[in-house]
Amino acid sequence: MNLLNCQFSLPDGRKLGYTTIGEGLPIIYFHGTASSRLEVQLLKQLTTTRLQFICIDRPGYGLSTYRPRRALEDFNGDVNALADYLGLERFGVLGWSGGGAFALAYLAHNQHRVTKTLTVATPNLPFEASTAHNFPLAPYLMKLPWVGKVAMRQLQRALFRADGDSDAFLETPQGKQLLRGANKGDLEFFHNPTWMSLMYQSMAEGFRQRESAVNAVIGEHQLFLRGWNLPFSRIQGDKLYIWHGSEDLTCRVNNAYSIAKNVPNAKLKVFQGQGHYVMFAQLEQLTQVLGA
Repeated sequence: MNLLNCQFSLPDGRKLGYTTIGEGLPIIYFHGTASSRLEVQLLKQLTTTRLQFICIDRPGYGLSTYRPRRALEDFNGDVNALADYLGLERFGVLGWSGGGAFALAYLAHNQHRVTKTLTVATPNLPFEASTAHNFPLAPYLMKLPWVGKVAMRQLQRALFRADGDSDAFLETPQGKQLLRGANKGDLEFFHNPTWMSLMYQSMAEGFRQRESAVNAVIGEHQLFLRGWNLPFSRIQGDKLYIWHGSEDLTCRVNNAYSIAKNVPNAKLKVFQGQGHYVMFAQLEQLTQVLGA
């Protein structure tokens, strides 16, 4: 099964875009910030191991109607509505990068539906913007919404002007900044033509709605700058796995240690020498965690 451009109508009339790939044990995938449901295609080789991934565009990205969110858990109702529609009673949860924060928010309030959750390269909240993306101006982009909007519009234009050519995008100032946030291991990801093409497609699709997408990114950044407001004490530690690369330049490894302190018995694994894209270099282990 490979359904890339599905839409579901929510009870309030909004549309929710989602992608389903593979057949088998269902895993709901929370994509990174400034990305889209197409990001899950980076995991499509795992669908041969009896896993099914369902990735949902958060509001404003891809095919999902924009709606401002006041809290991380505001997205939970959308996830549950789609899961009910698809007939999924229980499922695994996977969240990468910014998506990991939303995965944690889902787990904290919906443990009865979750078999296990794996978060990878996820920010601890409130996120320390000064360490983000290996970029000195990151604090201004995240803390001053009007500055962030200018930067996101520039990223949007760079993605669209590349017109499907991921190499052309990497030659833009925005593409070069993406590379500056990568360590040696991450660069292997960017130099893989197939993977880079898929990541580019996911980012471009994320900005499909243009200004709504810009607002979605800025809104998520604002949520990340606030502290957690989740019932972490209720989370069963055996349901949460936390992965991080020791050399992550986009979201430093101390974020993983801080998240692990919130959930007793959570299983933390730090991959030495790996960066922000560690998940895509550990597909066999990812299968072992989610498929067990």
